[in-house]
Amino acid sequence: MISKRKDSSGFTLIEVLVASFIMMIAVAGFVTLQSKYMRTDLELNLRLIALQLAQEKVDDLKNFEVLEVTAGEVAFNDIDDNTGGSLGAGNVVVNVKSDNSRNYTFSRSWNVTKQYYVDTNADGIPETWVNEGTPSAPSPEPPVADQKLVSVSIAWTDVEGQVKNVSLESIIPPVLASRSFQANNETDNAKVQPKVAYTPGLAPDVISYDLGNGENIETSKPVPDIDNQGENNVVQFETIRFINLPGQTDKLEQEDFLTVNCNCKLGGSGLAKTPSMTVYNGNELVVKPGVEVSKTVGVLDGSQQPDICTACCRDHHDTSKMVNDEQFFRTEGGLPHGHYKRLANGLYSKALSTGDAYEEICRFKRVDGYFQIYPDWQLIDVIEFSDRYLLDSDKLTSYTNYTESKIAAEIRGTSPPDKPSDRDITVAPGGYQLIARGIYLDRMTASHKSALKTMIASGSSDWKAFTPFYDVNLTLLSQWESLDTDIATVTNEDIRTIIDPINDFYGTYSRGRVEALFDGDVNILTKSMAYNASITGTSPVSPAEELGALIDSSLRVTVDSKSAAEKFFAIIGNINCLITINGITEACDTNNDKKATYVDLSDVDISVDPAQFVCPITIPKGKSTPFFSCENVSENWRGDIAFAFTKLGYTATIKIKLPDGSTIESDRITLDTGLDSTSNQEYEVIIELSKP
Repeated sequence: MISKRKDSSGFTLIEVLVASFIMMIAVAGFVTLQSKYMRTDLELNLRLIALQLAQEKVDDLKNFEVLEVTAGEVAFNDIDDNTGGSLGAGNVVVNVKSDNSRNYTFSRSWNVTKQYYVDTNADGIPETWVNEGTPSAPSPEPPVADQKLVSVSIAWTDVEGQVKNVSLESIIPPVLASRSFQANNETDNAKVQPKVAYTPGLAPDVISYDLGNGENIETSKPVPDIDNQGENNVVQFETIRFINLPGQTDKLEQEDFLTVNCNCKLGGSGLAKTPSMTVYNGNELVVKPGVEVSKTVGVLDGSQQPDICTACCRDHHDTSKMVNDEQFFRTEGGLPHGHYKRLANGLYSKALSTGDAYEEICRFKRVDGYFQIYPDWQLIDVIEFSDRYLLDSDKLTSYTNYTESKIAAEIRGTSPPDKPSDRDITVAPGGYQLIARGIYLDRMTASHKSALKTMIASGSSDWKAFTPFYDVNLTLLSQWESLDTDIATVTNEDIRTIIDPINDFYGTYSRGRVEALFDGDVNILTKSMAYNASITGTSPVSPAEELGALIDSSLRVTVDSKSAAEKFFAIIGNINCLITINGITEACDTNNDKKATYVDLSDVDISVDPAQFVCPITIPKGKSTPFFSCENVSENWRGDIAFAFTKLGYTATIKIKLPDGSTIESDRITLDTGLDSTSNQEYEVIIELSKP
């Protein structure tokens, strides 16, 4: 029997036991909750690693050298179930530092389906993608498929012993990624491809240039990826050439660029490549491949770096002959560039002997499916303005006229134009995003530059078509500084991997966002390095790159607490489709897998009245729901967003799902009151098709 007598402290033994039991439950619960959170973080990390392994294999499969199977060459036709590329199927062991350097085994496999673009309605014009083995597939099959659908699967066992898996789908066409000497010698089957529709980007993030020959060019938003094995910034973006045709826009060419910073050390003499580079052949811009020469080479200084750093350290060295031959990376005072280690005090130590460490940044371009090392980026201008500045069509025209004049002056060696003078802004206290754009002009051979000078002097309208220039959004890569932090500050956060570059480009980390604090005037400074460091956003790798940095501090921000600052938001909504045939209703297929229920969303017309913004449609990869996105909608805007769609042989009805959950038969979204925040999936467009 337990005694109820109180102890000397005034508590019974039963009370002490109950209190101890409660404390044990609380501690156990805290430990369990803490362990749960730790497991969740680890599981997310393992999933991210799995996705990276899948993407790594997709990129590996794209790196083929020839189309048909050839001894000693990587071929497009080698791509098949669990074959093709240099990375084999099977287990991949990854050391996860966040889990006490524990090794995890991931199993990688992939399936491949050949696809063909064929004529299914006997009108003589191909219009449908079909899989191999289907009745509509060509028989016999051509020697090279029109494209291959690849699904890469990664499986692993999580911390609780459960098997997890992810998959990633990608389309791999037998099309080399850039114009080059090898691209001109592809088989006819590779060249005869269906036209690719293209949706141009929007200002201020993406700027389109008219090249004067009927074509346009624009550069996508650069997306940094911080390598999870170290501190390397890998920054990728692409430049698209396209042509506007009646009723559609067709992509003509895509240039893929990758820029990465690496840690290297001198490795003595050896064989290494000169840079591939863009040259003018009298008719078009083509790629002159790099060649292997004997010169100083570098090796990796540390193993936990991106694989492409091996080529960066090895190849990125110049010789006097390379400079004379005009096929070099960059020079210092007209001589081959040196290599340096940046010290803690900001000074540089030059690498002179084998084994000396140095820092390097390299630019790569995808050529014939592979990333080939390229001459360094050459920044000729950086300019800043409000993210609303280029939404004004007159200011957008003024800006592109300025940049084109800047490029022409750089080619001709004449005085540059003045920056647009109407970029100053007046704002109320609050937060405002600024934009920094960099203008790049590739180093050209003397004959190339001479030809361009002649074109410009003669008034030729298409000189830009033969000029390798790039207008890049550097907002999240350049350095920012407020010259009076009492009036306004500006963000300059560390670069991180951007999670959602399409819908939330400025959301992962912040640079260039002004926080207006008190009334007054302040100039905001943005700075970018002269060469490759301007793209990676990392420290310069040489004194010349630092001394050549470009600065724009001409933007004046006036903070006025009495000013009425207009706010802008977005309207984003899903697009769904239902189709009824012979009384049977099913979801429409917007990915062109089923001809009978295929809805081409490029045929959907979206008109805005009053027309103060546009609403492009995005079709995500895989089976994700398509959506429309109306950006830069003023809080004061009132009007209609109308949708129109027709399909031959069907009756089309458009319905709108409203924010209150009700659905009405209407072809438009009507805003009678202004927005006070972004409307994300509160509206939905439903296309209903019916056929007797």
